[in-house]
Amino acid sequence: MAKKKPSIRAILSDWGKVVVDFDNGKVGRALAQHSSAFEAEQFTEIMFKEQRELFDAYMRGQLTTPGFRKAMKRALQLVCRDETFDRAFADVFTPNEPIIALWKRFRAMGVMMVAGSNVEELRHAKLKDMGIHDLFDMHCLSYQVGIGKPDPSFFYEAQGSLIHVVPSEILFVDDHAEFVDVARDVGMTGFVYDLKDHAAFERFLKGYHIAPYR
Repeated sequence: MAKKKPSIRAILSDWGKVVVDFDNGKVGRALAQHSSAFEAEQFTEIMFKEQRELFDAYMRGQLTTPGFRKAMKRALQLVCRDETFDRAFADVFTPNEPIIALWKRFRAMGVMMVAGSNVEELRHAKLKDMGIHDLFDMHCLSYQVGIGKPDPSFFYEAQGSLIHVVPSEILFVDDHAEFVDVARDVGMTGFVYDLKDHAAFERFLKGYHIAPYR
């Protein structure tokens, strides 16, 4: 007798490097002409490493968009319009069509689709424009809930509204193994996604019964 497959009734999906690819290097390439102090390749180092605390505070909603913009323009010695900075910071995404098609199919089947992403206000607005936001029924976004992955509280927050499933029926998909480990620790099923190997995810899914949320 064939063993019954475990069920997946809800999917908690990261955005970056899962639903969309992104290239932070594009920020520097777009803004370098507006700073005489740094070369394009230095922008990524400054914004996402040297100023990591600032970036993380913005990602967790502890800093407003105007506050983040002002601080980064000062750090990068930028002379440009606010709109120029905003556009360069947000325009970094490329859709991952295989996952988008899969998420649309699962949603049509009645699976509850939840976005679970460390994301900032400016980039969320860009993802809305791209239609990524609307692929999901619910959203647990770091800048809105004030918590970022891998804090276990982030996963409990996402799990809190999914009252019709047990945690193991929630599949968390993310490109960071350490984030997936925390999701598993709180009882979820997890998969570490690789943009270069979507087929591995399809093989993984064959071990589960994909079922409606209710």
